[in-house]
Amino acid sequence: MKTPNRLDFTPEEIEALVNRLDNKCLLENDYDLLMEVLRAMIWLSFSLKERELSIKRLRSIFGIKTESAKKLLELAQGKAAEGQGVTTSDSNEDRSNDESKELKKKKPKNHGHRPSSDYTEAKVIDIIHQTLKKGDSCPECLKGKLFQLKSGTIIRIVGQPWLQVEIHKPERLRCSLCGKIFTANLSSELNTGSRADHSAKSIVTLLKYRGGVPFYRQGQVQDALGLPISASEIWEMTEDVADDLQPIYSVLCMEAAAADLVHNDDTKAKIISRIQELKDAEEAERTGTVTTCIVAVLRNLSVQIALFFTGWKHAGENLDDLLEERSQDLPPPIQQCDALSRNVPKNQETNLSNCLAHLRRKFYELVDVWPKEVLKIIGEFACIFTNDHEAPKDPQERLKWHQAKSKPIMLGIKKYCSALIDEKKVEPNSSFGKAISYLNNHWEAFTLFLRVPGVPLTNNDAERLIKRAVLNRKNAYFFKNETGAKIADILMSFMETCILNKINPYDYLIAIQQHQTDVRKDPQLWLPWVYKDRLKALKLLASSEVLQQ
Repeated sequence: MKTPNRLDFTPEEIEALVNRLDNKCLLENDYDLLMEVLRAMIWLSFSLKERELSIKRLRSIFGIKTESAKKLLELAQGKAAEGQGVTTSDSNEDRSNDESKELKKKKPKNHGHRPSSDYTEAKVIDIIHQTLKKGDSCPECLKGKLFQLKSGTIIRIVGQPWLQVEIHKPERLRCSLCGKIFTANLSSELNTGSRADHSAKSIVTLLKYRGGVPFYRQGQVQDALGLPISASEIWEMTEDVADDLQPIYSVLCMEAAAADLVHNDDTKAKIISRIQELKDAEEAERTGTVTTCIVAVLRNLSVQIALFFTGWKHAGENLDDLLEERSQDLPPPIQQCDALSRNVPKNQETNLSNCLAHLRRKFYELVDVWPKEVLKIIGEFACIFTNDHEAPKDPQERLKWHQAKSKPIMLGIKKYCSALIDEKKVEPNSSFGKAISYLNNHWEAFTLFLRVPGVPLTNNDAERLIKRAVLNRKNAYFFKNETGAKIADILMSFMETCILNKINPYDYLIAIQQHQTDVRKDPQLWLPWVYKDRLKALKLLASSEVLQQ
């Protein structure tokens, strides 16, 4: 809404105008003055609403809570209670009393303890009965025979420092006559030239690039435990792991280029050397650096690939580079992202789909100002997400399901929003009007799931994955140079790819280090989802060689 021409009314002018209205003796210019006053009142009301929304958005920076429809409903009920004279404190007190009663009735089960079946890598220790065995006579009745039951289960959690230090002292002997020194032979593990073994390199890599524990904090913990290892040495360990993974990383990118579906997004990153370069340069085309996250889905292999790229290129440019490796025989992939233009590749064709969760958020944040209208729209989105949850898994059947159930809802949302603008219930340049424009401007991308099979509704896969980069940034703040950023991209890509495909990243990193010669020879055989097959093949090959000897 445009600012009115006049906002400098004095109280005396307004009072005089009111008196003339009472006496029905308006002057010649009173009509213009009255219109300016009314416009000013509407503009002030509009400005206050927008100010409230701006403050709310600023507050969300310090912690965005779950955007559930349940919270919106509670807010609407709270406002209704206020309108009926019920204070917020009273309603909160009643709610807290109800909640306390519910907690007394239903205590949480297991207190977060996981079942034994979840501990797939746990060491299993069988405890044999001290005095009895299968087939013995029953010591109680002396008549029956004992037979085997399923063993009981007791979980015991054992702790230890993540880095242990061993000091090896090979014995040395010297001849008293000739002076020759004889030293005990070292094992092959001690002749690698590295102070850290494969397991140590793997665990510090996981702690840094999956757990978000910076090198200096890892060093501090080791110092406290009497096993001091410097942050620079821990960094060198992760650098060695990245070097071992480098041959496979190129193959991983080529596999991702052939994906049927790609999600992409980016977040801010800081590279110190890049900042210094920009300070020294007189002019710079682009000053910011970002970390791009790409999730590539290969449906024919049931595989998901996670890739990270840190630098001055945005998500669309990094996707451009990745799709350059795509075969010309393949159709364009489905791309899911939010509606920012920098997420779209300029040189490569994709079937663009925009995230409905981002669209929903545009309306969700307006609930304080337009509760009735927003609740209606959010309720419609809830129906669409429910339809997706209940839809068949087959892409073609899922498409027919959404066309029958979700298409009328999407069209209804658009019609309702357009009516709000046409009936002048919502100002076009207000926050609500901008949310409606966001819906209309990207309508084709928001509704691609109604025309193409296999299109996801949201970009949540990329949003969840990019939190790993945010966690690393939160704890380590920056990369020292582009080499450090590249190493982080490689290691995070492999660890997150392993986790997406339910592969133990610790075991994978150890295997890659142990078989470096074969990895460099055939890197395509060491991708996370096929490396176990290669390990079995090498084991069979080694067994056959032993038999031949």
